[in-house]
Amino acid sequence: MSKAFETIRRTYTGLSLIILNTALFLVLTVVALEFVAGWLLNRQASAQNTAVSLTESAYEGMAWKDQFFKDVAAYQAATGGAQVYEPYSLWKNPDYATPTFTVEQGYRKTVQTAYNQDDSAMTVWMFGGSTMFCADTPDDWTISSRLAAKLKEAYPDRKFVIQNYGLPGFVNDQEAVLLSKLLMQGKRPDAVIFYDGFNEGHLKVAMTKPMAHGFYNLYDQIYRSIKERLWANLVWKSSLLTLVMRSRNDGIKFEKDENVLKARSEAVSSSYANTLTFVQNLAKTYNFKAYFFWQPSLLTTQKTLTEKEAALQKMMLESNGKGYGILLETVRAKTLNNPQTPVNTAFDINNALDSVKETAFVDYAHLGPRGNDAIAEAMLQHLKTSGF
Repeated sequence: MSKAFETIRRTYTGLSLIILNTALFLVLTVVALEFVAGWLLNRQASAQNTAVSLTESAYEGMAWKDQFFKDVAAYQAATGGAQVYEPYSLWKNPDYATPTFTVEQGYRKTVQTAYNQDDSAMTVWMFGGSTMFCADTPDDWTISSRLAAKLKEAYPDRKFVIQNYGLPGFVNDQEAVLLSKLLMQGKRPDAVIFYDGFNEGHLKVAMTKPMAHGFYNLYDQIYRSIKERLWANLVWKSSLLTLVMRSRNDGIKFEKDENVLKARSEAVSSSYANTLTFVQNLAKTYNFKAYFFWQPSLLTTQKTLTEKEAALQKMMLESNGKGYGILLETVRAKTLNNPQTPVNTAFDINNALDSVKETAFVDYAHLGPRGNDAIAEAMLQHLKTSGF
């Protein structure tokens, strides 16, 4: 009995040592890999930061920048980047108010002269994606706020009320849905302005697998339900997992085949032209004027670039490919420069930043204060010559 027991004891001890040593080896391996992954991520971040840190130069000389950065950080911390579900148009932003960054009823505040309700004012709605939302500038430096100031200066005897309906991630046809919904609610504009281009190129043309807009809110709910669990929180913070996720084959990648890019650009351009026609029909029915502006991006602009802008442009062209330029040329041919397009309706303002010598971009698409001011000025000049 004792001999059998001793055999069992030795076997158990041996297996326990093997299991413990294996577990220890695995733990040490994971820790080592975590350190290596963290080092690699830091190297990647360092390499990217040399090209993409445009922030300081884009805000150089702006007295409000420290307060603005503080307010934006507070907004991001409070909302966690989540969006509020909105039927049919899918989402809008959570409300928030700081000294320089305000979201009211889901939309960015426009700084403008306040009028009494009985005053006769021209109502202007502005639609677009994140480049119209303008998260990179304070309330009084968004495109809508700059246009409000310029309209007041150009037409001192007129009164204007501008509403910024720009929302991050929106594309042109999605904006037309939002416009339709507002009209069905009984709201009426005197003029509507669409400012698009980059999201159409990014989400519909350039990506190998374009983003699925329809699952935006569903994804957010799933992500949050997982993230609230303690173990999942630890996993999300893992450098090793982050590195693995970045190397996944189904991550965001960009199409290189020019034939595919041209075919997609043709489809997007046709959709853009159809949306323009649809909105023009709405304009006739509801008695407002509609204007479409095709925006510049760092991937298509001809402005004289600063050193940091040039470095970022080079990196983005290498990674994102030629889709944005191909789309721009296609839209120019089909809509912007097409004699069949109604006169004074669609405008190519890709050159709006050409006179800006300082840093205009804060990344590949979004603009700082100087860039937004130049866009508003370009819009004003076209509006003044189009019967606005």
